[in-house]
Amino acid sequence: MDPSEPLELLRQRFAGADVDIVGNGPTVTEWTPSERRVATVNAGMSLLAAQHTRADLYWVQDERFITTKGASLLPHLDLIDHFAANSHIIDLVPQEYRHRVPVRMLGVVEWSRDPRLGVNHGFNVVYGLLQLLSWCRVRSVHLWGVGMRYWSSNPRYHQSTRGSDVDLHRSAEQVILVSRALEILRSEGIEVVIHGPSALNDAILLPLGDWAQGVAPYPETRFGH
Repeated sequence: MDPSEPLELLRQRFAGADVDIVGNGPTVTEWTPSERRVATVNAGMSLLAAQHTRADLYWVQDERFITTKGASLLPHLDLIDHFAANSHIIDLVPQEYRHRVPVRMLGVVEWSRDPRLGVNHGFNVVYGLLQLLSWCRVRSVHLWGVGMRYWSSNPRYHQSTRGSDVDLHRSAEQVILVSRALEILRSEGIEVVIHGPSALNDAILLPLGDWAQGVAPYPETRFGH
């Protein structure tokens, strides 16, 4: 198989589509299935399963999730149509996952316009996902449970207490980068709708070209380049 074929199939699925991005924040429980395509991340599959809904796309880029919580995905394998993951961890994903889509991680703060070359992680799984959906030429994205209000003590919808894997020291960078990503989508004519309270509604964006200057470098030992 051509290495780019899984991504091309993903693009065919999402081209021109309206998409629900189902995050992991506490307000994601307000989401209900609709006719839009569904893309979710990390622990989102348990919510989709409870709603008897398939994931057109499941995206994970952080090896911490696969190594510590990967077993939570096993009951939901049959509900995932395209399983896209950081190519450094895709081999940790069982072969029986449908339509494995390996994606190379390039770096941190840049924006990739061609995921066939790779995407950047932006300290947040939604940042990587938005690069994929931008390249797929979707029509709209609706964000649910992407509050990014890290100063709140509210846990993710599937946790009783806030997990230790919340990167509080990167919270400002995450809001800046995801906010800029949404601005890029808007500039491409993609409608962006943020449902529920979110720091993304309150972010003050830096001028284009200067927005990444305050973002600290990420240790190269994490994903490599």
